[in-house]
This record gives sequence, structure tokens and C-alpha cells, in this order.
Amino acid sequence: MATKAPRKTLSADDLKKKLEAAKEALKALEKRAYAGEVTDAIKKSSIPAEFKKIKDSAKDVSDIAILEAIGNVIGIKRLVVTQSEVKKRASKK
Repeated sequence: MATKAPRKTLSADDLKKKLEAAKEALKALEKRAYAGEVTDAIKKSSIPAEFKKIKDSAKDVSDIAILEAIGNVIGIKRLVVTQSEVKKRASKK
């Protein structure tokens, strides 16, 4: 029969790392939990129409630049908007 190794008592640094990981997990969970409500609220508001007006008036400006400027005006600090490239599917052979 195998014997169990004694439990290691966690140091303060280990506990802080676990706490940070738990906070990140909680942020991700909150983001997923409220995603539907936020999406519905944005669709019902005038935000899409206003964004279209801004986009039409500034034709040479990218969507990402517009969103970053909106974030700056609203007061969101350190906002970074990125757009990922389209992933190509592997061909079926």
C-alpha cells in the first residue's frame, strides 16, 4: 500500500498566487455571466446608431481606433482593443 506524502503548508506567497488566480477566475466568470445582459442593453440603446454615424463621418479611421477613442473619452484607462485574424480551417483530405 502506498503511503501519502505529508501535506505541504502553503506560504504567504503561495496563498497570494492562489488568491490572484481565483480573482482572475472570478473576473472571467462575471464577464460570462453578464455578457447576455450587457449585449441586450447595448442593442436596445442608441450606441450602434451613434457608432455608425461616427464611422460614416470618419471614413479613413479604423473601427479599432474609434473604439479606443470612445474608451478614452469615457475614461477607461489602459483600454486596448485588438482584432484577431481569421483562422483558416485545415483542409479535409
